[in-house]
Amino acid sequence: MSQWSHVGLSLTLIFWGALAIVYMQRKIYALRNYVDTRPRLDDVWVLCLVSTVVSMAAPWPVIYGFLVALVGLSLMIMWLDVVLVHLFGFEVNLNNLKIFLQGAESFSGDSREIMDALVKRSWFLAAPLAVVAFLVAIYAQMAGSSSVRDVAFAALFVLFLMGVTKSRFRLIGAPVWLSVLAGIAALIGFLADADVDWSWWQAVAGGALLLGVMALKLLAQFFDAPFFTVRSPVRDFIHGARLNPGSVDLNDEDRQRHVALPLAPPSPSESFGLCRGANVILITMESLARDSIYPAKKNGARLEFMEALASRSLVSKMHYACCPNTNRAIQHLYQGNYPVNGEYPFLPLLKAQGYRTAYMMISRTRFFNLCDILGEAGFDEVLDRDSLGLDPGRGDYAFLDSVDAINESLGDGPFFLHLKNEQTHSPYQVVNKARFGRHEGEGREVSFCNAAEEADSVLAAFIDALGERRDLSNTLIIYTGDHGQSFGEFGYVSHSSSSVNGQVRTPLMMCHPALPAGEVARSTHFDVMPTVLDLLGVHCESSIFGRSLLHGANHRPLLLYSQTRKGNAPSNASLLDANNKIMVDLIYGYRYRLDAEDHIIEKLPPAEAGYQEALLYAALEKRGLISDSAFSPRQKTGG
Repeated sequence: MSQWSHVGLSLTLIFWGALAIVYMQRKIYALRNYVDTRPRLDDVWVLCLVSTVVSMAAPWPVIYGFLVALVGLSLMIMWLDVVLVHLFGFEVNLNNLKIFLQGAESFSGDSREIMDALVKRSWFLAAPLAVVAFLVAIYAQMAGSSSVRDVAFAALFVLFLMGVTKSRFRLIGAPVWLSVLAGIAALIGFLADADVDWSWWQAVAGGALLLGVMALKLLAQFFDAPFFTVRSPVRDFIHGARLNPGSVDLNDEDRQRHVALPLAPPSPSESFGLCRGANVILITMESLARDSIYPAKKNGARLEFMEALASRSLVSKMHYACCPNTNRAIQHLYQGNYPVNGEYPFLPLLKAQGYRTAYMMISRTRFFNLCDILGEAGFDEVLDRDSLGLDPGRGDYAFLDSVDAINESLGDGPFFLHLKNEQTHSPYQVVNKARFGRHEGEGREVSFCNAAEEADSVLAAFIDALGERRDLSNTLIIYTGDHGQSFGEFGYVSHSSSSVNGQVRTPLMMCHPALPAGEVARSTHFDVMPTVLDLLGVHCESSIFGRSLLHGANHRPLLLYSQTRKGNAPSNASLLDANNKIMVDLIYGYRYRLDAEDHIIEKLPPAEAGYQEALLYAALEKRGLISDSAFSPRQKTGG
C-alpha cells in the first residue's frame, strides 16, 4: 500500500467513524437540550481537521497509534460529557477535566441515577461501545488482521444503527443485530478480497473528502442556513463555548442596579454585642432544599430539631445560597462576597478575640480542594473522614462517634464550630431504616426526606452530647444548608448546575437566649457572618457585599449562578430583583423570565434575550466569574 493510499484510508476511516460516534452522542444530548441532532458543517470541519492531522502520521506507526488512542479517549470523554449533561447539567471538556477527575469520587453518590439512566436507555451504551469497536478496527488495520478489522467495522456500523434508532440492548433483538453484524462483516471481507486495486480509490477518497469539506467551508460565508452557521459541540469540548458581552448598550439603571457590586464594611446594628463572648455553632446541612422540607412542603421532611430551633430563632423567610455548591458556599459564607478578591476577613477577627475555630465534616475535605479553601478561610482545625478514620457506614452518626475529638479541638475558651453532615448528599443514606423510613416510595426526594430527618436527629443528639462535655448555655446556633437540591425542576437533578430555587434556596435560623425570635424577609450566605460579628460585638473593616440581618432584610438584587460552567462562564445564571428573575442556561438553551417562585412568565424573545445575556455577562464579569479557564485559582469547584 502506498503512503498516500495509507493516509487516505486512515483519513476516511477516522473521519466517518468519529462522525458516526459524535452523531450518536448528539442523540443523547438532544434529549434534554432541544437541539438538532444532524451533523453541521462545523462538526464536519473540526472532525476533518482532526482526522487529517492524525492520518498524516499513518506512515509512523508509534505516533499514529498514540494519536488514534488520543482520539478514542476524547470520544469517550465526550460521551461521558453528554451523559453528565443529560443527568446533572455538568459539562466536561478539556479545560475542566483535571478538576472533574480530582472530585470524581464525589459523583459516587449519584451512581444510582447514572445506573437507572443506563438501564432505562441502554442505547446510551452504543456510543462508548462504538468507540471500542472503532479503536479495534483501526489497530487491526495497522496490524494487518483483516478478519478482526472486518468484524470491528461491522460492529461499529451495527452499534451506530442501534444508537440512532435508540434500540435497547436485550436478548429479544440480539439475533437480529448479530445477523446484521455478520452480514456486514462478510460484505466488508468480500469487498476487501475482491480482485480490485483499492489503493488508488483509498487515496482519492481521502483527498476528495478533504477537498469537499474545504469547499463547503469556503461556501459557508454565502449562506445563513443552520447547517452552515451552527457551532459544533466538538469545538466546545476542545476549548469551550463563550458567553460574549455582545454589542448591546446597557442602560444606566441596569448598570447601577444589576451590574454594580456595592461593597462596604458591615455597619453595627442596635443589637451590636448582644451575644458578646458567645460560642458559635454553624450547621450547614448538605443539600438542604427549602422546598423539600416542612413547612414549605406540607408532606416534606419534618426536621424536629430545626423546627424547635426555629420557634425561638431569628428566621429568614427566604434564604439564598446564591451558588448551589459546597465549596462556593464556604467561600460566600467566609468572604461575605462574590469571589472578586479572595479575601477571608471573618475568622481572623474571631481568632483575634480568642476564639478557637474548627470545621468538622463527615466526608473528605480533599474533594475539589475544599481543604485548601478551609485553610484560606482561617480554620485552626479541620476534621473529616480521613483525619478521624470515620466509618462511612455510620453516616452522620460519626458525629456522635467523634464528639470527644471535636470537643478537644475546641480548646477551653470561646469557639466557632462549623458542622457539615453527609447523609443528605445523594444517594441519601439512611442508617436506621426502621426509625427513619416514614416517607415511602422509590423517588430520590423520598430518600432525601428520610435521610434529612435522620441527619437532623443526629445533629440534635450531637449538640446534646457536646453539651454534656462543656457549657453551651451561651452559644449561638445557626442552622442552614450549604445549598439546595433539584428533584426535577426544569429537568434538573442534583445540585451545582442551576440557579433554580430548588438548588439555591435553603433555610436559615439563628438561635441564642439573648436574641429575640423574629423574621427577616430575605437573606443570603453573604449575610451570615456579618450578622454573627454584629451579635458578638466584633467590628469588621473589610468592604464586603454582605450585611448584618439585624438591620432587616437584604433586598438588593442578587446574581445567582451555577458552579458548572460553559466555556468562560457559569452554565446557568439568574438575576433576581424582587419578584422578577431572568434565567439563562447556556447548556440547555433556556432563556426565561420567571417570578421569584420560578413560575415561567415568558420565554424571552431573541432581542431581549440578547440584552439580558449582555447584562448577565457584565454582572458576572464584575463579580469575578468570567474566566477563560474552566476554574480560576480563586474559583475552586466542589460538590
